[in-house]
Amino acid sequence: MQIRKLLTIFLSLGIALAATSVVMAFLLERALLEVEDAQERRHASYLLADELRQSSDDLTRFARTFVMSGDENYKRYFKAAIDIRDGKLERPEGYESIYWDLVIGGELPEPSNTGNPTPSLESRMLHSDFTVEEFSTLKDSQNRSDELVGLENVAMNAVAGRFDDGTGAFEKRGEPDKELAAQLLHGERYHKAKAEIMAPIGAFLKMVDTRTYETLNGLNRRAYRLLVGILAIATALVACLGIMTWILRRRLIQRTQTLVQTAEQVTAGNLDARSGLRGNDELGQLSESIDDMIERLSNALGDANARTQESMERSEELDTERKRSDKLLHNILPSVIAGRLKKGESTIAETYPEVTVLFADIVGFTQLSDRIGPRQIVSMLNDVFGRFDGIAEKHSVEKIKTIGDCYMVVGGVPERSATHCQQIAEFGLDALASFREYAKDFGEPLQVRIGIHTGTVVAGVVGTQKFSFDLWGDVVNVASRMESSGLPDRIHVSDGVQIRLADDYQFEDRGITDLKGKGTMHTWFLESRRHAE
Repeated sequence: MQIRKLLTIFLSLGIALAATSVVMAFLLERALLEVEDAQERRHASYLLADELRQSSDDLTRFARTFVMSGDENYKRYFKAAIDIRDGKLERPEGYESIYWDLVIGGELPEPSNTGNPTPSLESRMLHSDFTVEEFSTLKDSQNRSDELVGLENVAMNAVAGRFDDGTGAFEKRGEPDKELAAQLLHGERYHKAKAEIMAPIGAFLKMVDTRTYETLNGLNRRAYRLLVGILAIATALVACLGIMTWILRRRLIQRTQTLVQTAEQVTAGNLDARSGLRGNDELGQLSESIDDMIERLSNALGDANARTQESMERSEELDTERKRSDKLLHNILPSVIAGRLKKGESTIAETYPEVTVLFADIVGFTQLSDRIGPRQIVSMLNDVFGRFDGIAEKHSVEKIKTIGDCYMVVGGVPERSATHCQQIAEFGLDALASFREYAKDFGEPLQVRIGIHTGTVVAGVVGTQKFSFDLWGDVVNVASRMESSGLPDRIHVSDGVQIRLADDYQFEDRGITDLKGKGTMHTWFLESRRHAE
């Protein structure tokens, strides 16, 4: 059979196999797109369920805040949240995120209608690709939330001195009853109603997960079969190419085979191989040229290897020095700041409007130093601060410095964080617990004072030869005074900290405290985490 005919047969077969592979690849892509669509449907379902949960929590927050403060803004927020959920008020952009937190903080305007009506939450649930059971479960949660709104309305009207007249209207007048309102919004009945709202949401999410799992399981099986088919076709295509190559080699003359073998040896790295063929024809000239090329390549590769080895040795030395420098830089500066310095920034100073600063100081350190000596003091500080460093890394807060027995740490710097106050609170509780555990076996009485304050600081790098990352601002001074005016083994915090953490942590009211150089201030002791009711 002629080589041309063999090539035609193998080429036709290869094209057929390749075309089949393309079709199967297209089908595989469609299956993967269906997988992506199933994931997007699951995500959309989660967003709707989360919006229902978030709206219920927002209504609770607004009602409780109105009852406790009497601020009419929260009553207005309460009504707006209901109207948005019912489709009576246009749903703002980004509503599923932290919208109300930004509105309350004055970062965003209150919601209003701009002529672009948006569907209600129930309407969006109806138009989502839910099963009947999923829709019924989520709708049950919304109905329970709507029922709880009635109880919240009773509480808010009680604060204003309006009571149900028996018809559902609040036309009956009386003395404002803030105690009744607080009891309605914090009592066992209210918490039970909240749990009855959240339970169907949890059941709904399990249904969505089950549906998505079954869909993805079927799609994955289909994709696996297509992939196996593609691999089988690819194997057949490679086999055809191998057979064609073998047949063609069988049809070539001996001198050509010798050239191929020489080329294969060179490809395998044997630069000492030579064909040895000579002659006046094209193959002889080709063989002579190939041998000469191999000789030149061998010489060039030898030179290149020598230069590469020398370059690698220098590169390893440079890499070792670079790693040593990076390690030293990261030991004294936050990684983000170190990266900015390495990029060439000469002046680094930024204002951080919201941070929380903590100072921890060992009680009676000077007397302890006199009793146990410098070597044991250094060992003790290394152990204690080593524990604190691990806790700081755990809660993603930044150690600023240590001065003697004083340890300073900050949350929200250099990485800005909305939960900086919670992170520092967690650090403080864990650090106090770890210190107490260490103190049990130390052999000498050990106690620590901890002070926390929150506010605005300027953070930056000072120095040109020896860098130092530090904080400046009144919050630093107040936090230091909170520590120095605190009590042993207690976490002394300011009003600002207590306000931010009151929902999640237990506090003891210390009352009015005289802070050196700052006057008097109302302060608290952070006791523990608040367990969910």
